[in-house]
Amino acid sequence: MQLVQFMRIIGPIVLASMSLLLSSAQAFQPPATLYRAKPENVSPWAEQGNFRFIRLDGGQIESWKAERTWWGEKFSPEEKDVLAHIYDRDFDQMLALLKQADFNWIWVTWSNGWSLKDEEANRENLTKVIARCHQNGIHVSAYLSASNMFPDSAYRDDPETKKYGLWMHGVPMYYAGPSMPDLHISWHRRLADARNPGWRAYLLRKAELAIDAGVDAIVWDNMIGYNNGLAQLLDDTQRMAEQNARETGRPKVMVYANIHISPDRFAMNDINDAIWEEDGKDTPGVWDGHWQVANARKIKFLNGEKQLWQPLMYENDLYHCGPRERCIPGPAEQKLSIAEAYAFGAATSRNIEGRFLYGLIHSEPKALQAWAAIAQYNHFLVEHRELYADVEPAARIALISAEPHNPLADRLLKQSVFFDTKVLAHLDKGLPLDRFKVLVVPSDLPKLSAEQKARLARFKSGGGVIVRAGKSQRDVGAQAESVAGGPRLTLEPRGYVLGQLTRKPDGRSFILHLLNYDQRAPAENVKVRLDLSGLVQDLSGWNVKVLSPDTAQPQLVGLSLQGDVCEFTLAQIEHYTVVTLSARAGPQL
Repeated sequence: MQLVQFMRIIGPIVLASMSLLLSSAQAFQPPATLYRAKPENVSPWAEQGNFRFIRLDGGQIESWKAERTWWGEKFSPEEKDVLAHIYDRDFDQMLALLKQADFNWIWVTWSNGWSLKDEEANRENLTKVIARCHQNGIHVSAYLSASNMFPDSAYRDDPETKKYGLWMHGVPMYYAGPSMPDLHISWHRRLADARNPGWRAYLLRKAELAIDAGVDAIVWDNMIGYNNGLAQLLDDTQRMAEQNARETGRPKVMVYANIHISPDRFAMNDINDAIWEEDGKDTPGVWDGHWQVANARKIKFLNGEKQLWQPLMYENDLYHCGPRERCIPGPAEQKLSIAEAYAFGAATSRNIEGRFLYGLIHSEPKALQAWAAIAQYNHFLVEHRELYADVEPAARIALISAEPHNPLADRLLKQSVFFDTKVLAHLDKGLPLDRFKVLVVPSDLPKLSAEQKARLARFKSGGGVIVRAGKSQRDVGAQAESVAGGPRLTLEPRGYVLGQLTRKPDGRSFILHLLNYDQRAPAENVKVRLDLSGLVQDLSGWNVKVLSPDTAQPQLVGLSLQGDVCEFTLAQIEHYTVVTLSARAGPQL
């Protein structure tokens, strides 16, 4: 087919698909009549800091799907074979690996668009998998597609699905269009319209089967289409889950979905019990002299968009070495990814489908080395759960961001300025504005609405200070820290070490996370000065401990506690070191 003819056919479809995937000009707000998630529906095991999560996509239906999608087209026959049998032939080996690495939450591919009949064998396998996981302390989410169907299967066995197709501007919508390298169109994945009650009822039958099989959560992916229909699907799922809990006496299963980070759609997460996002585009590290902190920035942004109690799982859909299905990040990247996510209030999510999964099952050294690094850091998370559970940021500076990409946020992170993000479109979410002393407003912020202006006016009238960043934005971090009066961190040499400060809600324990992003070399003899002005009056008598998953006995020397300032030197930060400061028993300081 000639390229011009090809583009005439595919162009309108691709453009229409993009318009559905991208944010609309008008931010979506779920109607007040729709379900609103509640913190009591988050089980203790699923609270932030209590879980280690990994995707376990698989089954024959996932292998079929990979054959019909660009990311799976290059899977070898051997990789597809492992993918197809991870829930039966290879599950004992996978379960041992999950236990070895202390994972206590996975998701499994319950339904991804095939007919009920074609997915039956997979459901039978997963019923056994779910029971085995529960016997071993592992909780399970059932993955379902909200919009995808494979017509050759669904139309044949479930003919009513022919009526549910998604159309836009008179064009039928397909998942991601053609396979561009081959200039060949694969209409294997038809999209359905969640506004259609019949489609939602069809999906709910599949979700109910998952609940009957004992899953702990339902996760919807491929949230493609019209927002009102997708929000209604989440509402229907939540109400079905509540009814099931009333009828069976079991805890209500959690419900969440892949909404993505865009502020224009993110409010749909008000219906969800948890947040799962795959918006990372690179692994942390120092790459050709470029310090990659985009994941920390995006996690801060997500925390500013969501409700405080909602657990957050964060994933890269691209690694530095390439697509997540085709490469395995090395041990240092695995460790940094875990440390970064947990230090900033999220949990790492991984997609091991393809290259990594095959390597694990066939005991390839590269895969096992990466898995050993994951296990090493997960063991640390389990052993020191108190560092990540029931904690909150200690920053007194907030940065307003309109979009996830904010160069000023990157600058502040690299300077180890303690700040949290307030998302312009969601100023009512995240930490309340009145928790902060200083609000930094970037120079390129869009025009404020009347409501946003009123919120900022209330912040100022309550004693808050607004610092407006100039176009250069060079000195805004130091200016904000000076006005806030603390806390403040100084590192010498600064290198590629970044700090994050959290605390226990009672204010008697502080946790300083120090991450060395230079995956090639440890940071050595790092002098640390932590000024806790505004948070603590006198540190004399406080206990200071240093911990690291990289070494059993990290060395801290030259400790000095004077007034509200703590100073010490760390002999080495290989990848991640944590320093805790805790008040001894007695009156709160």
